[in-house]
Amino acid sequence: MRLEAVMRCSLHGALLTVFLHALCPGSASAQGPDQPPLEVLYGFTLIDGKGGPPIEDAAIGLRGNRIVTVSTRSELLSGLETPADALTTDLGGGYLIPGLIDAHVHLATAPNRARAEAELYRMLYAGVTSVRDMAGDGRALASLARDSRLGVITAPDVYFAALMAGPSFLLDPRPQSSAAGETAGEVPWMQGINPDTDLVTAVARAQGTYATGIKIYANLDPDLVAGITAEAHRQGMQVWAHSMVFPTRPLEVVNSGVDVVSHACRLAWEGMADAPAEYHHDRVPLYANLDPESAVFTELFDAMRRQGTIIDATLAMYGRAARDPGNPLSDRCPADFVRSLVSRAHREGIPIVAGTDFTAPGSDPYPSLHLELEELVNFGQLSPMAAIESATRIAAEALGINDTHGIVEAGRRVTFVLLDRNPLDDIGNLRSVRAVWKNGERFPRSAYRPRDPEQPAWGT
Repeated sequence: MRLEAVMRCSLHGALLTVFLHALCPGSASAQGPDQPPLEVLYGFTLIDGKGGPPIEDAAIGLRGNRIVTVSTRSELLSGLETPADALTTDLGGGYLIPGLIDAHVHLATAPNRARAEAELYRMLYAGVTSVRDMAGDGRALASLARDSRLGVITAPDVYFAALMAGPSFLLDPRPQSSAAGETAGEVPWMQGINPDTDLVTAVARAQGTYATGIKIYANLDPDLVAGITAEAHRQGMQVWAHSMVFPTRPLEVVNSGVDVVSHACRLAWEGMADAPAEYHHDRVPLYANLDPESAVFTELFDAMRRQGTIIDATLAMYGRAARDPGNPLSDRCPADFVRSLVSRAHREGIPIVAGTDFTAPGSDPYPSLHLELEELVNFGQLSPMAAIESATRIAAEALGINDTHGIVEAGRRVTFVLLDRNPLDDIGNLRSVRAVWKNGERFPRSAYRPRDPEQPAWGT
């Protein structure tokens, strides 16, 4: 990074005392031998992820992978003399936002390391700094998670789920593929659960895979869903569930206390008197008989608000299917219905998290998260600010990393994105990435080179 100036700490003015104490504790020369130098970035507009108005002519003080202060440039630099160890860089305009998070990916349903790395590489250079993988081969995912955190691969940080479902679901070809060489239902990242299962041991086994959360998928009754959720929370894990677990209905899933429910379209089962007892693809709700404004969804959204449940809407997946009559999902979930339902959930104050569950075409230099955010604004009626929060602050909460990610403020990691154009004017301006910082390391967009353009679609 080009160094343009140097500055020295001086306690000059009551307004700056707190800033300076954080930046240069003790004195200007008090930096220890192992402490990284102070770096100040300035000359940009900050959209910090909290939902408030942007901060113009902002400045950020950094030490290594820690933000030590956030302010305006005039507040931070006025009255300061120059310390020998501090570096300043004028970013020359632009808009700085927190690192984006895709809260629904599948990198290892049938593991292919080269394809996973290529997709993660595309994501990182597009501003995606963390992803939540919603269950696959835990062996492959743990390896990707390790290497992404250590910087061995050029990738967002990978967080992933260990799956729990009724034993009958584990006969599905996808969990069979994710447990290749072993038996699906018996491996710790993909467990079959029944009333006789020792849930303390089951959750501990899942946690031992390095998973962040439990994904509750299908073929579990309400008592088991509630039991898994309570035990996972007791052991400090997040709980992520499909919105319809079969036979457990959406309202029962929400009242069990799960942190996130996935797939807004499946909320429609709450309005059906007759629903399948087990998961399968062939039956769909009678959407023509359902109204997103009806009382049944009022009750559901009231419960979500009480429980603090986050919706992983996967809205663009349905919108994409609507534009492709050959896509089987176009018959399983009408785009107009799910868009209206997500719009109502947002109006009701239910937090929406940005998750995709599919890959963008390999010819697109930006990944599917940008399509999801554009869909949320254009059809889910979120404002650009709310959409950005869905992929930053709310996504960090969904992953359980909200103490360190999702907001640009003092104490957080140095993980953010610099854009050339204002995303609050047009959410499509998230495609104007100039540079990405992840865990203190900078990735200029100019260094991006496309990899492996033939990306396969992920399954749900």
